[in-house]
Amino acid sequence: MELSIILPTYNENENVKKIIPKISQILKDEGITGEILVIDDDSVDGTAYVAQSLANEYPVKVHVRKNERGLATAVIKGFELAKGNICLVMDADLSHPIEKIPEMINPIIHGQCDITVGSRYISGGGCKNWSLRRKIISRSSGFLARGLAKLSDPTGGFMAVRKDILEGIKLDPIGWKIVLEVVVKTNSRLQEIPIVFSDRQFGTSKLDSKVKKEYLLHLWRLYGYKYPHIIQFIKFCLVGLSGLLVDTSVLVSLVELLSFDPRFAALFAFFIAVSWNYNLNRIWPLQTGPKEKAYAGYISFALRCSIGFGVRIGIMHFLMEYAQMGKSPWYIFSSLLGIFAGSFFNFMVSKYVSFFKSILKTRK
Repeated sequence: MELSIILPTYNENENVKKIIPKISQILKDEGITGEILVIDDDSVDGTAYVAQSLANEYPVKVHVRKNERGLATAVIKGFELAKGNICLVMDADLSHPIEKIPEMINPIIHGQCDITVGSRYISGGGCKNWSLRRKIISRSSGFLARGLAKLSDPTGGFMAVRKDILEGIKLDPIGWKIVLEVVVKTNSRLQEIPIVFSDRQFGTSKLDSKVKKEYLLHLWRLYGYKYPHIIQFIKFCLVGLSGLLVDTSVLVSLVELLSFDPRFAALFAFFIAVSWNYNLNRIWPLQTGPKEKAYAGYISFALRCSIGFGVRIGIMHFLMEYAQMGKSPWYIFSSLLGIFAGSFFNFMVSKYVSFFKSILKTRK
């Protein structure tokens, strides 16, 4: 079979009555051997029943998902069930131009690319009757994805993909933007096809605040997939900054409220900040992999940090005794300077230890 057209649906009974005959006519006119897969999320308006009633006349197969909802995961299910060499994904609400189906699959058939994506923002593309607000949202969404793929329109949702490039690829999108997930994860040859997008005639749009939040979360995950070191660095900075705020807050509280010596207060602040950072790292790890047991991991983490703490206390003592920085707010400055120096010392020690370990391994 040449083509599998995947239609994810939820409460689209009026639209499937129209789109299935139109798709079937295009396939017939163009001599394309294909199937139409309706992946329905257990619609309450009888969408699955309506689609199934057309199966005697048109090449339709219906799969109803009882315990799961979501456009992107519905498409993944469609990929699993598809019999065609090419999978084409389109909305069931008639917003994607059905007449563009041949143009979407021909570049793949002729080996010019592995994926085609319909674009509203290249020459020949456009949107019918869109408000300024919706245009701004669409453009902004595309701009946020600029670092992931060379796509002018990553949120359009109209896509064709050679099925064999999906083998061995783990697709786990959040929300509804399956196009970005496939393009980023497969890293395959891509071609954009101009389309004119139309608003739905029947039913209600699924674009709400939840969808927008899911899109942002999906972007974060994909950026982490494509640029893991940058995301790890950002996490490292955020965890470190939060630990610094906790440490300084405890230090100031003990000194100002309980009149602790800043050097003594720094000891309590250090252990509270270490505990904070350790638990935050367990909840939001910098690296994937097996975790140490909580108790053993905490002891190991605290011992590593204690080396830098010694440097911090030394600097604080020197500045407070010889530079007269023991009074407020100068003890805070001496503490911060000590923290940065201790962190740098910890970093250098870990680097040298790793370096010498690698030398010893190569000599064995």
